[in-house]
Amino acid sequence: MDNSPSLLNPSVYSTPISSTSIRLLQFSLNQTPSQNRSDGSTCTFTGKLKKFRLQDAPPFYTASYVWGPKTNDQTHDHSTAIGLKSGTLPVLSSLTPFLNMVCAHKDFSEKDWWWIDSLCINLKDIQEREDQVKIMGQIYRNARRVIIWLGEEIEEGSDCTGATKFLFQLSNLPPAFRTNKALRTELLEPSFDAQWSAVGRLLARKWWARVWTLQEFVLPPEAKFYCGHQSISRGKFKSAMYNIHLCSTGSGDYSNELIPRHAFDAAFNRRRIHQWYLRSTGMSLVAIMAYLGNHSATDARDMIYSVLGLINEQDRRLVGPAEYKSSVQHIYAKLVRSFWIEYQNLDIICFSHMFNRHSGNLDLEQMEGKNEAVPSWAPDWRARVEFSSPVPLMASQSASEHIGNFRPLGSRDFQAMYDAPGPTLRKQANVRFHENLKEMWCDGVVLDAVDGLGGLDGCETRCRSYVCRDSGHEVVQSTQIRQDTDSSAVQSLRIIETVARSLTLNRRDKYLRYQAPAHYVSSFLVLCHACLNSHGDGDGDGDDTETERNPVVVDELFAIWFEQNQHLRFGRQTLAEHVTSPSYSFPPPSPTTKSHPGPHPDAEDQDQDPYLTRFHDTVRKKSRKLMVTTLGYVGMAPCRARQGDVVAVLFGCSIPLVLRRVGVREAWTVVGEAYVDGFMEGQVDRLVAGEAVAARSLRIV
Repeated sequence: MDNSPSLLNPSVYSTPISSTSIRLLQFSLNQTPSQNRSDGSTCTFTGKLKKFRLQDAPPFYTASYVWGPKTNDQTHDHSTAIGLKSGTLPVLSSLTPFLNMVCAHKDFSEKDWWWIDSLCINLKDIQEREDQVKIMGQIYRNARRVIIWLGEEIEEGSDCTGATKFLFQLSNLPPAFRTNKALRTELLEPSFDAQWSAVGRLLARKWWARVWTLQEFVLPPEAKFYCGHQSISRGKFKSAMYNIHLCSTGSGDYSNELIPRHAFDAAFNRRRIHQWYLRSTGMSLVAIMAYLGNHSATDARDMIYSVLGLINEQDRRLVGPAEYKSSVQHIYAKLVRSFWIEYQNLDIICFSHMFNRHSGNLDLEQMEGKNEAVPSWAPDWRARVEFSSPVPLMASQSASEHIGNFRPLGSRDFQAMYDAPGPTLRKQANVRFHENLKEMWCDGVVLDAVDGLGGLDGCETRCRSYVCRDSGHEVVQSTQIRQDTDSSAVQSLRIIETVARSLTLNRRDKYLRYQAPAHYVSSFLVLCHACLNSHGDGDGDGDDTETERNPVVVDELFAIWFEQNQHLRFGRQTLAEHVTSPSYSFPPPSPTTKSHPGPHPDAEDQDQDPYLTRFHDTVRKKSRKLMVTTLGYVGMAPCRARQGDVVAVLFGCSIPLVLRRVGVREAWTVVGEAYVDGFMEGQVDRLVAGEAVAARSLRIV
């Protein structure tokens, strides 16, 4: 649903509606079209608009569609109208082809009742709009079916001829298809190229990227897609998407994309959200908004309000009723405060790691000039995240009761949990918010300052921050040379274990359900030695005979990463020197160490991933840099982190944060999540109890 004013005759909406009633529309083609003098539109249709109590409404269809671009006066283009007894009802130009299809299609009758937001809501009346948003979920749940309009088969720059028919064929593939690689490979033949291209163009249309269309797709008991006069049911569409997924993962050619990744993700993610909706009592608001990071809304407040019908009752309560009188930045900051009040948990602030003012699609200067910037501790949901992920952050861990993620339904169990403050300190968070919602305070500890940072240049990270774009991801060398108390061999092994764990966030699966296994260290060492040997850098003192007999094909991303990070110092030695320490030998190559990061990154059910898959997830997908602090703590930092930033544990937040000091009065801004090896499960409690570090109130702006 959009929020721009319509060019309409006020008498059309002379009968007001509230949060218990709706207007429904009947329409048909006007046999004698006439021109509307007030706005020049043509009354192509004739119809009836009638008010009903929602609980007493007759069976009705809902329509899901894209409103189209705004004109210079911030309205949408209307060239057609529906003639009513009470006046004329302008029709969006983007909606006109849909109404024509309905009037001509055998699936529909002129006696059908319809609820279409741009026609049935008086958007000039803010109170009415807010009242209707309150019951939007109920409207869609009460509908007999949602009709999803993806446009004509052939539109400018988007020829989708045959796409719907091909999807229907894919949905009806025999069960043997899922286990028969030959059948799947057959669909990759060049003879199918035109069909795959048509499907790709269909899934790239704007409907898939609009936030309102998600609940319009999920909530109704039935849903059907129409592209021109061709159609496919929601159930058939979901089956087709899963079979496309199997074709992509089963081909053995991981570089092969049958459909562009961004187009596939948008549709496949909706399939998964619908599965979750059918088998749950509601989903987490924050998890859904993070999953929709590549979606957009005309009104940024709708990034929250558009999913109210999908989320659990507790989250719906903390959001409260939709209100469009407050500013975007106030509503986003208020959401953080409400989250804390409801759950006594600040994990929501971790999402400012991704959704922040430095995102490439936001204009920071303009926002600050208009006082539209949100505080650093509040996720700015206006930021566009190009790649959606079911588990975008550590705060999205499967153990998170209030946030969670969209892992496959068969993967709900977990055995590991990040809880940096631990249960005792969590009760001492002492969180406060300024009444203007521009500052907040939370008790916590500053563990240490960031000293050295690894490099990510050439690693094809998913970071789209203009800060990183301008400054790059070069290595920042450690400045502190510490005298190690342990022997060189013991210290090197400890460093290697710590780095290996950090590069996987100490988890063995992308849903962060289980702790990383010990053999990951062996896999890491094998990869490092393979990189060194491929450049003739091995010192010859290690046990390389097994590697010589069975050479490891070096993963390209790991090789690029190692090339620039091998010289990062940990204590008195570089990473490469620790790896080649002559005082210990490394085991032979692990059978799970492959040149490609294991199965396809979207494989549905995986309890354990190969080391390289976890490495790719941390470094490339989550864009994390290796980090070493002045005291020698090792971990992973946000790609925007700088030397001199600090790593802090806020007692209200499960995940450590990288903070940056700003202003004359001591204040901090949130940079993003940090993984600090050895401090992810409440160990900081012992430091506070032993007075090794002091708890303090941290003012965050």
